[in-house]
Amino acid sequence: MTEARRREKRLDVESVVLPFLGSRAADYQTFEYLLQDVSPGGVGLSLPRWLSARELLRQGERVHLHLPFELAGKMLQSGLVSWARWDEEQEAQLVGVVLDAAAPSLYPVFVSMATQEIAIDLAGFTGLEHILARVLKDCVLLKRGILVYLKHLSAYFSRVCDLGREEYLLFREVIMDEVRRNVETHLKVLEGMLRQAEENGALALERLDLDELRRAMDPELYIDMFSAALGDETVGLFLKAVKELERKLLSNYNTSVLLYINVL
Repeated sequence: MTEARRREKRLDVESVVLPFLGSRAADYQTFEYLLQDVSPGGVGLSLPRWLSARELLRQGERVHLHLPFELAGKMLQSGLVSWARWDEEQEAQLVGVVLDAAAPSLYPVFVSMATQEIAIDLAGFTGLEHILARVLKDCVLLKRGILVYLKHLSAYFSRVCDLGREEYLLFREVIMDEVRRNVETHLKVLEGMLRQAEENGALALERLDLDELRRAMDPELYIDMFSAALGDETVGLFLKAVKELERKLLSNYNTSVLLYINVL
């Protein structure tokens, strides 16, 4: 066996039975999906009724799958819904997505569109658990980054929003402080999961609680809520920074799912 084969793990896409997280480009709304099939022409998704975060997708809208699909050396992660239909037998919306937008992949874990396999390059890592530890560490840093934005932007909002002083204080206490508390709660969970992964060593993936990780990845900010109180222009400035961090968290979750599948 060559060195290249020894440092690489591959798994058929058909064996993937766990949901991933995606988001709509227009409103950042998160949704869960199952990967049905992969080909150079695009990917097929299933959004069954039983998923906890199910959104009906529309033909022509752009979606981010937060999963690196490798094709001809490029990592594609978003594209347009080319078709969508409801399947009564499966009780699921079936969707076809043509991927057309590349994005850098931070980890050596991806889906090959040519071979229809999950590929993991272990060069530079002694095992999958070390990739997981890096992913969790990056998740902690991303949540801390969101807290930093919240701290600085709270004062910024008080100067630029259209609310009166008392109205803004109420908004800050009811909305902003609640968002901050949710971020802090999720951060503590991620810090605990990172410690556990480091302590568990080679058993880190087997003992990974995907449900707990999924809850910790939930976005804490909702566009409609902020738009109603602060105005679309202000919200746009706010979301541009925070939502990009949240998107990276969704990608990190999907990477964790790909790693976890390899130990099932």
